[in-house]
Amino acid sequence: MKNRKQNKNSWKITAAASAIGVAAVAVTAVAAYQSMTRRMIPTATNTSTNVWSYTPPAESDVPVQKPITNVPKDDDSKPQSSSNKTPVESQPTEPVNKPVNTAIGNIMPVEGEVSNPFSNGELVKSQTLGVWKSHDGCDILCDLGTEVKSMSEGVVKQIENHAVWGVTVTIEQSNGLTVQYCGLAKELNVKNGAQVKQGEIIGKTGDTNQAEILQEPHLHIGVKQGDKWIDPMSVIS
Repeated sequence: MKNRKQNKNSWKITAAASAIGVAAVAVTAVAAYQSMTRRMIPTATNTSTNVWSYTPPAESDVPVQKPITNVPKDDDSKPQSSSNKTPVESQPTEPVNKPVNTAIGNIMPVEGEVSNPFSNGELVKSQTLGVWKSHDGCDILCDLGTEVKSMSEGVVKQIENHAVWGVTVTIEQSNGLTVQYCGLAKELNVKNGAQVKQGEIIGKTGDTNQAEILQEPHLHIGVKQGDKWIDPMSVIS
């Protein structure tokens, strides 16, 4: 008997819950219908029948899509395709190791005869020192105070008052040669680092060359190509 009563009560509870659910759905449907009908506004026409029109929700109820800004536009600043570019003509490159023509661009530093030529490594007896030694330059006869010209254009690399060779000016020429002018007077026309032109006066001959002081007045010049002494007269035009 108890089981029958319990089943009967369970059935009543289930039926009540179903009724409540149906009622909730009905209420929701009615509310939705009323919300929609509130937006329906009758519009008068020439006939007796009313035409209902639908009023959309207010703008505040609908999210508005904002326009997208700051979008880059196409302009002429964009790089053009490589097919439209004008080909650039390549310039000829100079060889890395240019040949040096040492026989061009050298003049006599003074006018005169060569009294003691370049010995090319052979030993010759020094008139002043009385010893046998190589003569790595050449001596050009000239009076004391004769103006000495630069054999070619270049840069003054060193000026020194040598204990043996006297006042010496060393010029590194643009044609690849290095020239030493020895036995000059102390008053010079150039300074260290100065750019000199071909034929520019660098000083005058003097009596400061102690290694050859017993010889006739002359200018001693030595010419190097790289680290090797060469005959100065062989590169003078």
